[in-house]
Amino acid sequence: MNIGVVNIGLLIAAVLLLIALVIVLMTMRRRMLNNERRLERRYRQEINFYDNELTRVNYLYNELAQQKDIQPIVSDTNQNILTDNNLSLEQKKIEAEKEKLEQRNKKLWEMSIAIEKDKERIAMLKNKIEAKHLEITDSIQYARRIQDALLPSLNILKSMLTNYFLLWKPRDIVSGDFYWFRQQGDLLLFAICDCTGHGVPGAFMSMLGITYLNDYTATADNNTIPSDILENLRRRVIISLKQSAEGSLEPKDGMDMALCILNTKTMTLKFAGANNPMYLVSNGALTEYKGVKNPIGFYPMEKKFETTEISVKKGDYIYMFSDGFPDQFNGKTNKKVTYGRFKNLLVDLNNETSDPEIQKQRLDDFFESWRNGFVQMDDVLIGGFCV
Repeated sequence: MNIGVVNIGLLIAAVLLLIALVIVLMTMRRRMLNNERRLERRYRQEINFYDNELTRVNYLYNELAQQKDIQPIVSDTNQNILTDNNLSLEQKKIEAEKEKLEQRNKKLWEMSIAIEKDKERIAMLKNKIEAKHLEITDSIQYARRIQDALLPSLNILKSMLTNYFLLWKPRDIVSGDFYWFRQQGDLLLFAICDCTGHGVPGAFMSMLGITYLNDYTATADNNTIPSDILENLRRRVIISLKQSAEGSLEPKDGMDMALCILNTKTMTLKFAGANNPMYLVSNGALTEYKGVKNPIGFYPMEKKFETTEISVKKGDYIYMFSDGFPDQFNGKTNKKVTYGRFKNLLVDLNNETSDPEIQKQRLDDFFESWRNGFVQMDDVLIGGFCV
């Protein structure tokens, strides 16, 4: 029984193998026939092409022979000559194209070599520029350390003042804006100053301003008034920078400043400004105290600086600032913050909170949101002090 089953299995396998072989042979035959048909069609096309070409050439030569007594060319020898001539012309064309291609490749090769030389030269210049940039940056960083050393230490400010903030955002590494502070007994003297320019030129001016303020306030007392300090600063800057009326139409180096002296015992605030104002926010209302429209430095229409005396109370907020914040452009509308919007922002902040750190953060957030990717136009400095 098992032998019979095996034999049937072998028979079925043999039959299947035979069927597969037949299918393979039929497929191969079909492919061979298809190939033969394709070759036949191609040969017929080529025969027709050459027949047509021979007919056309014989016709042309017969026409020429009739017009110019030229013997018609019908022999195989003449046909070979014609074919050789055609091949010679085609060969010449190919040689000409080849020569053009070689010339083009030669030019491309020369251009490639020139480009590589330029790339090497540019790389050398780039390395030199980067080295110089690093050297200059290191120098400016050192200037920043000098400027920071001249500014009042934040630790000292924190030890003398409890409710204040400073939002200081230099446009470059060093700043033309600076803050200044001094304590003399019951007197607190503080100033926000904006020097001509920004970056290194502004930083040089700021060092002069800090030095002169320290000199002229060393003996400050209850009789000291801010306008006298500004007048002394103006004379010193004019002498130091050798400024005069000659070339008075040209812009002169100088400083804009807001300077306050607060008597913590009598709660009296004295203010004087050179171009820059001071804002006082009391009971949710903002009062602006304007400075004289003169810089600290030479000015052809010079005016005397004036002192304003104000009574303040606990909880009042004093704001002094440079023009960098209100003059910043918006990244979408290309419009400035403006002083009006700045005033409204300060009033809203006072109605919301008296915490100076929160006010500082909100001002910074507003500035960055308003800038919205637009380049920072100038140094930014805002000082807020809660009496």
